Amino acid sequence: MNVLYIHSHDTGRAVQPYGAPVAMPAYQRLAEDGVLFRRAFAAAPTCSPSRAALLTGQSPHSAGMMGLAHRGFGLHDPRQHLARVLRANGFRTPLFGMQHVTRDDPADLGYDLVAAQDDRSAANVAPLAAAFLAERGQDAEGQPFFLDVGFEECHRPFLPAIPGTERFAQPPAVIPDVPQTRSDMADFEASARALDRGVGIVLDALAAAGLADDTLVICTTDHGLAFPDMKCTLTDLGTGVLLILRGPGAFAGGRVVDALAAQIDLFPTLCEALGIAPPAWLQGTSLLPLLHGEAES
Repeated sequence: MNVLYIHSHDTGRAVQPYGAPVAMPAYQRLAEDGVLFRRAFAAAPTCSPSRAALLTGQSPHSAGMMGLAHRGFGLHDPRQHLARVLRANGFRTPLFGMQHVTRDDPADLGYDLVAAQDDRSAANVAPLAAAFLAERGQDAEGQPFFLDVGFEECHRPFLPAIPGTERFAQPPAVIPDVPQTRSDMADFEASARALDRGVGIVLDALAAAGLADDTLVICTTDHGLAFPDMKCTLTDLGTGVLLILRGPGAFAGGRVVDALAAQIDLFPTLCEALGIAPPAWLQGTSLLPLLHGEAES
């Protein structure tokens, strides 16, 4: 089974399948075909610690990522990164776009192909990832892949909204509802639409290559929205994240799961799903017993 890991910046749960008002058909389609976790949480409300926890299966202080990578923080041991483990187990490990776990060469984390590190917008990253999938679809005997696709959206500065749409924007409940915040929220929604278009391009390419039935898609974000009392805040609005899984077997069916789930659970989930021995450092728990009905929700 292949793995397609799609992630965004600063998106929280502000996507259509979670009730957000902006139309996001790619996310909605993914949720209707897969499994949506309504109460999923990141390990931290900031970028690098959250991403490091997901990709090492450890809390940020255990992984060594107590702050932002571009501020000099780093993993205690890059060999504990998911890409390194999957590469050692025979996977291709390309990275397109955002990673934010190291300011050094991402190849040190285990990626065998690194692209789009300068322009990480969905408009730039998605076509490059789609081209990789098209090429991979022509190689029926190729290695399984762990394709890491990271989008800059919805990080500030947001994309500009279409003039006039700010009249209908509704800021988050913790933000005063005034013309300035409506305009800001309209810009966020423009970024969310661009993000959805990028996700749609990648998912369409996966299907066109004939790989969708053999690929586990993991779609999530790092933490809450870049608004006051959200990102950088240890509340549900800071650490609550979207999490949608779609793939064969237990990862299909358009189900909604209300049980608590954490992003550090994804590494052990992959180990179980792929038949890989879980490394000793993992601190999360596989979600598969929950999906199989063998654990309490």
